[in-house]
Amino acid sequence: MIAVIRSEMYRSVSIMSSWLALIGFAFMAALVGWFSKEAWSLFAGVGAFGVAVTVTAQHYQHRTMVLVLLNHPHRWRVLISQCVSAAVLGVVLAAVSGLAVLLGESAAHYRSTVLVAPVMAVFGTLCTVVVRHPMWLLGGVFAWLLFAEGLINGMAIGLPFASFAMASAGNVKALLILLAWTAAAIPPAVWSVYRDVSSD
Repeated sequence: MIAVIRSEMYRSVSIMSSWLALIGFAFMAALVGWFSKEAWSLFAGVGAFGVAVTVTAQHYQHRTMVLVLLNHPHRWRVLISQCVSAAVLGVVLAAVSGLAVLLGESAAHYRSTVLVAPVMAVFGTLCTVVVRHPMWLLGGVFAWLLFAEGLINGMAIGLPFASFAMASAGNVKALLILLAWTAAAIPPAVWSVYRDVSSD
């Protein structure tokens, strides 16, 4: 298992698009962090999700998933290693992008956001394993965030990104809801990881 995680981490940091996604999302979150710690938390969560989607989807885009599964026939181990890799990148993104919030004497908010960011990254990985097409998923998430969570739900507790934003402020109920969303994504992801990958 350690070898699979090490391999996935090496692949994640050795591909240029991973670095571009990490730097781009971190820059956007950091820019917003100068104005509002709450907006920074939301952008850090979206960024952790986006980086997880980018890193995970590369296997399907570049057709390397077939080779990975030939080397590691236990597909659930590959899924776990992808989740761990995305979680580490999510922590890095939140930690680096939130320096303005940390310097602005909001250490508790910074700490809770960094601790919750890996959950959103794992959620992003699980969603990507099911959808497998990053542009479809990111486009769908943008529409979901704008309409379902923003306009219809008013960023109230109950949906994943709003729950992340509230959990980042220390709301335990919101964290439990986010964990429930992530747990609900596990069965379809486990089913999907056993699907044929040669046709993607």
